[in-house]
Amino acid sequence: MNKKILAVAVAGALGAPALAFAQAANVSVYGHFDGNIRSTKFSSNSAGTIASQTKQHLHFNAPRWGLRGSEDLGGGLTAYFQMESGMNPDGRPITTDGNIGVLGGRDSYLGLRGASWGQFQVGGFSTAYSNVASIWNAVSSMGHAQIIMGNTDTTGTAPNPNCNANVAGATGTTPATAAGTVAGAWCTSQVEGNANSFHRRTSNYIEYGTPNMSGFVGKIGTALAENAEPSTATPAGGTKFKPAHWSYMLSWSGGPFSAGIGYETHTGFRAGNTAATGLIRDAKDKGTTIGGKWNFGQGELGIGWERLSYGNTITTAGAGNQFKITNWVINGNYKVSAAGTISAGYSKTPGRKSCGAGLTDAAATCGSPTGANMFGLSYDHALSKRTGLYAAYGKINNNGNAAGGATYYYIAGPLSNNNGGATGGLSGGTDVTTYMVGMKHNF
Repeated sequence: MNKKILAVAVAGALGAPALAFAQAANVSVYGHFDGNIRSTKFSSNSAGTIASQTKQHLHFNAPRWGLRGSEDLGGGLTAYFQMESGMNPDGRPITTDGNIGVLGGRDSYLGLRGASWGQFQVGGFSTAYSNVASIWNAVSSMGHAQIIMGNTDTTGTAPNPNCNANVAGATGTTPATAAGTVAGAWCTSQVEGNANSFHRRTSNYIEYGTPNMSGFVGKIGTALAENAEPSTATPAGGTKFKPAHWSYMLSWSGGPFSAGIGYETHTGFRAGNTAATGLIRDAKDKGTTIGGKWNFGQGELGIGWERLSYGNTITTAGAGNQFKITNWVINGNYKVSAAGTISAGYSKTPGRKSCGAGLTDAAATCGSPTGANMFGLSYDHALSKRTGLYAAYGKINNNGNAAGGATYYYIAGPLSNNNGGATGGLSGGTDVTTYMVGMKHNF
């Protein structure tokens, strides 16, 4: 079925008036399915309190569908939009995916593009900084390099110290004050993103992108401070919480080479709300990344590096929690036949360095216990331009000691009992070994 005709049918199924789609010829529907059968082994944790286990799982990697459209307004001006949503074809409840599974929960935006001045768009979508990963990434199956690069991926609004990742309908926490407690603490109605992550799909986001200038393209974006709190939710003696998020990227492509550099700042993302004294609620976290890729005809080679610096959020003597993380990745692919491609990737972090006095090796919160590395290997076989089969292997090695350790895990991996009885994630120092076979289809 023609994609544009299908887009009209989808819109009608969603209950939209027929008149609103009378000019839907410029709207197309697209999507991606990537389903696999996998066997995953979780080692025992570093403390030896949880035994190893192996699980078999049917899993879909980021299944999604969306609508795209544009309109030529004349004079070189174009209006455009995208609405992308996640899916759960393996029967997982939508609640397990936060807000990704709702209509428009993935990269969705509305924008204007000018032939001479660039483009301006608003919505909820991947930041300029996170776009650098698309430049260095050369692995399509079992890549998952961003569990280390960017300190994992995340989706949602800026973190809020008055909430605990609550969704619509939940109530906020009650901040402590010198006079007791404040009733009716304010809380956001959106899902919050991971406070430590720098690869973000951010809500309430505004971005400007330059036109292509001899191969160079720049982007600058910011998320508006929708989580700024009322004074009644501010701890006595503390400063009012007003988060800030700025993201920048400059990319270049020419011939077989492409490269990009990104910089991002988060203000107040790790702010506390448990005491009236000793809080630094406007601490700034900063990320710098650079990466590139070389297409040598028979394949591609990509390399990426980043430095993440997290500010101190507490003034109490001996309790500083600032730290830095350096991450890097190298990956590539090679065509072994007209239909077959082998890909491999390796990413690593030595763990937290330059830590404040409140983070010590003994507590497994700094140094080598927080380090990790991941290796992935895959073979893709194209059945057509849109459909393919693949087999993949992945290994995550989380460092640790008797007190705990690193907990890096797949962005969208199968649930594990290896987290002290929690429904997902890992207990410190747990290694993960995965084998899978799967099929991908784009429409």
